[in-house]
Amino acid sequence: MRSIESAPVELRDIGHAYGTGELARPVLRDVNLSVGPGEIVLLTGPSGSGKTTLLTLIGALRAVQQGSATVLGQQLAGAGEKQRVALRRRIGFIFQQHNLLGFLSARQNVAMALEMDGRTSERERLERAGAMLESVGIGDRAESMPANLSGGQRQRVAVARALAGNPGLILADEPTAALDKQSGGEVVRLLRELAKRQGVPILLVTHDPRILDIADRIVAMEDGRITATEAGASAAG
Repeated sequence: MRSIESAPVELRDIGHAYGTGELARPVLRDVNLSVGPGEIVLLTGPSGSGKTTLLTLIGALRAVQQGSATVLGQQLAGAGEKQRVALRRRIGFIFQQHNLLGFLSARQNVAMALEMDGRTSERERLERAGAMLESVGIGDRAESMPANLSGGQRQRVAVARALAGNPGLILADEPTAALDKQSGGEVVRLLRELAKRQGVPILLVTHDPRILDIADRIVAMEDGRITATEAGASAAG
């Protein structure tokens, strides 16, 4: 078992409910999970099984109600909003919808992720954004507006944006759901390559059976609990 110090994500006995009192509806129950450096873990299961709620707790988008959650060395149980905001800046988020700003170019959308770093100038941020777009294979579309990019290209911009700040962890929620088979495959292969090259762990929620082969581990959830864990094809290979 990995130690808390070495695991970017270490969850113990996590529970979460929506509502209070008699109206409380449990959505997570006694969840235990570790994610190691550079590891790609897929969360699967039916809708309503708690996958996205778990992802938002790990991403410090919700407060921990029950149990222990250590993410990138930060204990989230009892953490205040200021601490959670600081942690969120160290995490790259990728969602089903790319959430790009339509009035900004691909380069400008990526550069926005660096604006919280007061040590870099606008020119440096734009140069770094261009380099990130090169790394995801669309450096030649850096000045394109989102409306002029394909779905797969827009999601590549979202990946570049998530990686621009050198995050310690990537959290992805259905990143291929809106993409065709070819584009979805390209995006997940890109994520796998970057995770292994940079040692950044990825926790990815998916219903997409086409991408199971990128995983080191596949974690199945149902009714708010982890029901099964198995080695993925990537680990086996």
